[in-house]
Amino acid sequence: MQIPDNNELTNHPTCLKTQRSDRKITTRCDVDEENETEDEDARSSASDSDSEDFVDFGAITARLGGSANRHRRSVVSSFVPAPPEQWTPPVHVKSKGDAESIRCSIRRNLLFANIPQDTLQVLVDAMEYVAVDADVDIVAQGDKAGDEFFIVASGACDVVVNHRVVGEVCASSTCNFFGELALLYDSPRAATVRARTLVECWTLDRRTFKRVLMATTMKQRALYLDFLGQVPIFSTLSSYEKMTVADALCEEFVESGDVILTEGSTGDDFYIIAHGEVKCTRRGEEVLARLAAGDFFGELALIHDDVRQATVTAVHKTKLLVLDRATFKRLLGPMQEHLRKRADLYELYMNAPRSHAVALPKASVEVDSVGTRASLT
Repeated sequence: MQIPDNNELTNHPTCLKTQRSDRKITTRCDVDEENETEDEDARSSASDSDSEDFVDFGAITARLGGSANRHRRSVVSSFVPAPPEQWTPPVHVKSKGDAESIRCSIRRNLLFANIPQDTLQVLVDAMEYVAVDADVDIVAQGDKAGDEFFIVASGACDVVVNHRVVGEVCASSTCNFFGELALLYDSPRAATVRARTLVECWTLDRRTFKRVLMATTMKQRALYLDFLGQVPIFSTLSSYEKMTVADALCEEFVESGDVILTEGSTGDDFYIIAHGEVKCTRRGEEVLARLAAGDFFGELALIHDDVRQATVTAVHKTKLLVLDRATFKRLLGPMQEHLRKRADLYELYMNAPRSHAVALPKASVEVDSVGTRASLT
């Protein structure tokens, strides 16, 4: 049984350690003087950073489109400050089997469903092993101090609300996790989770979760801004406007042979290639060019209703960054007329003879003195 989202569950200081030779073990015991000192330092540091570490996780929403093997998802898209320069994500050694099991459990949780693969791997590495004896409360209803998310690797737990068992969390279930909202919010736990048997868990705390997402989000944003800087119609946007567009980009994954755009069709999506390769063809035969990481196509669809000028097909497995016209209009509606005029930069290219540049690593054309690049579709 999956615990309702509002069932915030927390740690109890009486969890016990069980030795396991192939994993790093975390001891959960009554707080001693040394831990009190460490906790004071942590609280002091956290108080300075908690207000700055806010991430708008409401922005993590799924957008699905295309065929079964074309999965589009939104990117974490709120502004977050950079994490401390000296901070590095923790890495707790685990077997490949454990890592894969954690990864599968995380993906089944809606909170993590849209997190990029590289970020997911950092979170998997950061999860720490904990063992809890039977009849011990892992988290307690009403506790205000809990900030950890748990994945049950083995054993079974009872979910208790107001001294009544209302459900269970066990390793064999597809919902073998609890406490995920503790990564986002500082609120009392809504239920107690009690170990029915010896339970082995993997845990992740709120501070690590936020810092991992901050680091990866800032890195991702910088990359996306660099991509947008190469698109001619965006050249006059302010830094803030470009950042707004970058944060609205959605990821779409296509397999080799997938048709992304069809010549003559209408569409309102703009694409940037994050990694991989696509080919642009006309009349099903003529290869106009090949596009690779950093290249873009379909940008005029954001401001015009023109049909697609070429068919675009994935050559290899490819990750695309996508922006649709409706989102673009919502974000930068007042800029559309200006961008329409800016699109005149393309006229030279669209009327120029096309080369059969099959081996071109970059499908770009110099259309003005500053070397802006034009698109094929």
